[in-house]
This record gives sequence, structure tokens and C-alpha cells, in this order.
Amino acid sequence: MNLAPIIPTRRADPFDDPAFLFEIKLDGFRAIADTIAGRLISKNGNALKRFASVLDTLPNGYVFDGEIVALDDDGRPMFNDLMFGRREPSYVPFDVLVADGENVTALPLKDRKALLTQIVRRYRLQKLDWVIGEGKAAFQTVCDLDLEGIVAKRMTDAYEPGKTRWWKIPNRSYSQKEGRAESFERRYG
Repeated sequence: MNLAPIIPTRRADPFDDPAFLFEIKLDGFRAIADTIAGRLISKNGNALKRFASVLDTLPNGYVFDGEIVALDDDGRPMFNDLMFGRREPSYVPFDVLVADGENVTALPLKDRKALLTQIVRRYRLQKLDWVIGEGKAAFQTVCDLDLEGIVAKRMTDAYEPGKTRWWKIPNRSYSQKEGRAESFERRYG
């Protein structure tokens, strides 16, 4: 099975459309969590061994697409806390690719989200909420809360990297973006 993630395309403005769901874009490290093979894979295909402990919080027999985050006491992602190891990392799944060993990528997103909701409840995993059709209101809420942005996904789409299009709509006033390039330069430069 191809474990490449769908990479969202940047879009400047939010929109309303009843064919789409809109969810928070979490500020962390995107990762495919493969509990069958026991590995985390970055959006660039690299192993994320530094965060391997999050696999222990996930059920066996699943492959998820999600985000590794460090959440503050209010449940907000704090990227610098994650990057510099100031808080325990958590994994927040926003899609399921394999469930109980069965590949479900051909299912429409709405069915995968329903399945994911069941899995989240059964195993008490971190939950990511979404709204249907109301992208402008979702975006305004995200901006009011000083979060990174939203992602728009068509509810009828299968999970097909390279074919399925997701839109990421960034909050241009997001405060945690300030100084990020300098932080990366100091850490990895």
C-alpha cells in the first residue's frame, strides 16, 4: 500500500460549499501512523523516530493520517513546545486509511470520517472536529482563536495522493508563525 499522504494546495480565501467539510489545520508535524508496521512516516516519506512514542497511544491494525502535536492546557497546538520537546507529543488522526487490517482508502471521505469517529470513541483517541459546508464561519473561528488555518476536503473523495485535492487556507495573522524560520535555522541550520 502506498503510504504517501495527500498534500493540501494553498488557497487564499475561505469558501462555503455543502460538498466540503472544513477542519482545523493543526500546527505540528504531519504523519502517517502505521500501527501494523510500527512506524510514523512524514509527509516527505521520512521516518519520524523522534515521536515514535505516539504509536503506543494508537490501536494496532490501523493506518491513520494525522498530525503530531503538543497541546497546551486549553487543547491548542503549540508548535515550539513540540519542536523543542517542552510538552509530550500527541497524535491527532484526521483520516483512516486502514481499519482492522482492511484498506479503506477507496471509501468516500464522509464514510472514512464516520469510521474514524467510531475508532476515536472506541479507543479514546484525540478528536478533531469538522463542519460541513461552512468554511467561512470555520475560518473566522480559527482566526479568532489564533489557530493556523483550516483544510477543505470534498466529502465524496477517495484517499488518492496525487489525485485528491485538499485545500489549506492559512490564517495570515497566526501568531505562532512569527520567527519560525529563525527557529528552524537555529535548530537545523
